[in-house]
Amino acid sequence: MNTDVPTLPLAPEYPVDLVVDGTKVTTLMCTPASLEELAAGHLYCTGMIRSRAQLASISVLADGRTVMVKLKDSAGLDDCPRKSAAVRWPVSLADLQRKAAEMFSMAEMYRRTGGMHCAALWTAENTFTVREDVGRHNAVDKVIGRGLLDGIDLEQAILLTSGRFAADMVIKAKNAGICFLVTRSIPTSTAYNIAVEAGMTLVGRIERADPILYNRTDRIALIARP
Repeated sequence: MNTDVPTLPLAPEYPVDLVVDGTKVTTLMCTPASLEELAAGHLYCTGMIRSRAQLASISVLADGRTVMVKLKDSAGLDDCPRKSAAVRWPVSLADLQRKAAEMFSMAEMYRRTGGMHCAALWTAENTFTVREDVGRHNAVDKVIGRGLLDGIDLEQAILLTSGRFAADMVIKAKNAGICFLVTRSIPTSTAYNIAVEAGMTLVGRIERADPILYNRTDRIALIARP
């Protein structure tokens, strides 16, 4: 039996259990990096928590295959529904294309294997967080989780991703209060309908000279941001 480590490019993927207050809520097939962010983002984007204030602690076990989350008493913390607000800082298509290029330039595992997804969160404070994962949903959870843990105003953030926007990814962004979505790919028909109904800006094929502007183009400025 050949036990040699393969030299062919492989995208790292392992099962990671997410345990909340002693109960396993799911097993995530993911790239085992930034797992605290993945856990926070997954819980937030699926509506299992409604606020960073509900998180008491997040820890990864030594084997890297289990994330333990402890919650505070959540009574009264999720009474206020989230809403998507208009991004108040101007961005142009040139801005978005520049940040998409920056996202891919920072995606080291993607360049090494060619089999990874990446996502980025660009904020009004001009912070720019990039995370990679074998799954595009996980990459989105990781950057949103980082924003949540850092106390970022997600309603004023732009989400960029390498993968297509399926319905569940748009719902994740909507649950997080993000209203501006950009992808190298395209949305599915259901994802598009959800974005339109929610009033979300949706831009596809961002790497092309003429990106596709699907919805709410009024949030895109004509002049590039300094």
